[in-house]
Amino acid sequence: LRARYLIACERIPEAMALIKSCINHPDISKDLYFHQALFTCLYMSPLEDQLFQEVLTDCKSGIEIICNTEKEGKTTLALQLCESFLVPQLQNGDMYCIWDLIFIWSKLQLKTNPSKQVFVDQCYQLLRIATNVRVIFPFMKVIKDEVGEDGLQICVEICGCALQLDLREDPSMKSLIYKAIAHFLPNDLEILRICALSVFFLERTLESYYTVEHLYKCADEEYNECTSSVQNRVRFELLPILKKGLFFDPEFWNFLMIKQNCLALLGDKA
Repeated sequence: LRARYLIACERIPEAMALIKSCINHPDISKDLYFHQALFTCLYMSPLEDQLFQEVLTDCKSGIEIICNTEKEGKTTLALQLCESFLVPQLQNGDMYCIWDLIFIWSKLQLKTNPSKQVFVDQCYQLLRIATNVRVIFPFMKVIKDEVGEDGLQICVEICGCALQLDLREDPSMKSLIYKAIAHFLPNDLEILRICALSVFFLERTLESYYTVEHLYKCADEEYNECTSSVQNRVRFELLPILKKGLFFDPEFWNFLMIKQNCLALLGDKA
């Protein structure tokens, strides 16, 4: 109660001294209120820049603090708190609680500024500091959910950028990106076939081969820009990136040759 009173009166140095004493106490420190109150004091004080350095709380507890702060109507503070947990996770490549943090961050960011363009720009800024390529998936999820139709094209572009990274040490991640592109563009047969072949080359499983066979047994379709989910520019930038992952250009091979070579790669599984 005393801490709340001091904060309400904006007697921040006194409030921080009291709160830090409570945090240092082995029993009282278990109450998350004091951790939340410390962040509130930092936000209200000239020492706001210390906010990032002061985050020593576990991410799960941090999420609870962020949600409690938002319930109190302090959306801007909640957003800053969320970023103070999210940014180090992205920089360290740590996936712990990352889905929850990115989801909460997206809601707070849009509540603070409803502009979809600003939201996308902020997503790109956070992606630039990320050291683990797997964070593209939660970011693509929130972009697709929040931005609508334009979000799908942005997700395809993010996948294209990710494929240009050095992923030789992480073939499963590369395979997931190809599958994501196929999911985003289910009506583009040419891209579906390239993605399926790329996944097969990485996984070399019967299941991935059956996907290739199924797609090549479908009747050829001319690409129709009017029914495409993405702009022509994005599609034609994506095609050469996708083809880099192939052992050959399927455009110059019929299905019989593709089948023979795929079966040879399957070895005993064939």
